[in-house]
Amino acid sequence: MTMVFDPATPAGQTVALLPEVVLSVATLAVLLVISFRHDGPGASRRAGWLSLASLGLTAVALLWLSFNVPEDTGIGQMIALDGFRFVGSALILLVTAGSVLASLGYLEREQLVAPEYYVLMLLATIGMLFMVNAQDLIVLFLGLETMSVAVYVLAGYDRRSAFSAEAALKYFLMGAFASGFLLYGIALVYGAAGSSNLVFAGAQFAQGSLSTMARLGLGLLVIGFGFKVAAVPFQMWAPDVYDGAPTPVSGFMATAVKTAAFVALARVLYTSFSGSVVEWQPVVFGLAVATMVLGNLVALVQKSLKRMLAYSSVAHAGYLLAAIWPGSAVGVSAMTFYLLGYGLTTIAAFALLGALGRGGERELTLADVGGLAETRPWMSFAFAVCLLSLLGFPGTIGFIGKWYIISAIVASGHPLLAVLLVITSIVSAGYYMPVIMAMYMRPARAPLAYHDRGLAGTARVAVAFSVVLILALGVWPVQLLELADGAAASLAQTASQATGGQ
Repeated sequence: MTMVFDPATPAGQTVALLPEVVLSVATLAVLLVISFRHDGPGASRRAGWLSLASLGLTAVALLWLSFNVPEDTGIGQMIALDGFRFVGSALILLVTAGSVLASLGYLEREQLVAPEYYVLMLLATIGMLFMVNAQDLIVLFLGLETMSVAVYVLAGYDRRSAFSAEAALKYFLMGAFASGFLLYGIALVYGAAGSSNLVFAGAQFAQGSLSTMARLGLGLLVIGFGFKVAAVPFQMWAPDVYDGAPTPVSGFMATAVKTAAFVALARVLYTSFSGSVVEWQPVVFGLAVATMVLGNLVALVQKSLKRMLAYSSVAHAGYLLAAIWPGSAVGVSAMTFYLLGYGLTTIAAFALLGALGRGGERELTLADVGGLAETRPWMSFAFAVCLLSLLGFPGTIGFIGKWYIISAIVASGHPLLAVLLVITSIVSAGYYMPVIMAMYMRPARAPLAYHDRGLAGTARVAVAFSVVLILALGVWPVQLLELADGAAASLAQTASQATGGQ
């Protein structure tokens, strides 16, 4: 039974923001608990489990809201109340929970046991949820900055490592630079449309061709988002930051941050500029091609597995941009589905990398995983499944995701982009397959090389859950595809309201 309420009233806005309110209150509660008992590893474990409980409560609030509020209630308001918001928020909560599970054992093993780590992760998640629900550029910017400040600190969380400090500094400088572009773009869009609301701006821009100010604003917005999603040529920060940050944080940035940025980018383009697709399609096409090509080619020459996964993340940003390019509901659906598959796979891959590295993930090479299948058959199988899914091998969710993106591109009449996606995916086999071959075909460096390389209990749960879904959804993805289609249809409905049905 759906409820009727006015989102323009304070009570209505509170209901519209129920998941964010629940997570904010829970985060403050976690902060109070760890401030009362700050006893090293015990406080860190408590903070981790309380963070998981907070994410669970937020998921319940999100589920309740999605079933009890009509989708068209929030059209024209600052907060979206459509299926696209609910699915995007669910993706962020899912990968954040995976990051917390991967972090519990890792932080204790590496003696990074300050419990504030989990509070920062929850604060970043609050910012991401606001990015996903934002139907106003001001709300979007506030959410982005809330997320960014917390992730800056997380990137430099290992204070003993010069590389972690370098990662935090680079991320801070480049993030601030990107925020400047984004804020200037917001100002120009506001000046051109007379409103920062995405729906109202879309209605204004749908009346005719974009003005010069609107085009400049759109360009600066795309540049700002390009930094956040690590699209070429704005990717220069990503490999160094992913490489220097603690491994669970790298996985968190590569999945949750990327998901929030892509969902927000899709909402901006499809709501405010849905009537001006021809204005942004060439730019997105160029970014997608450059990101797919450079990300895969540079990943080929990486010796460190962590840097290889970092450049792989850049390449996958190109695939997601290719999904956005068609400017259709099918493209949004493909992007949404791919974000889930990519998130599950990457969280598990970085969790496995953290377990294999034991404090030296940055130096982990092919030789260091040789013979892993003999001693750790479960870990080698899980890592192989993750890499095959990232490659797009049949029978995995990665294959279904790439197939869906290619279908959306072909349906929009641009087979060249689809061909380039296939070619770059084939190129990626050049750095995914050698890792699998090393685990199964090369000898181990020493008889007991992996005796202390097991996954912690919580990380094992996260990896097992991800592997099961990767394989199950690679065979039977129907319900998830329907969910993605529904989310895309809800965004299309909002865009239609913005353009007046044009």
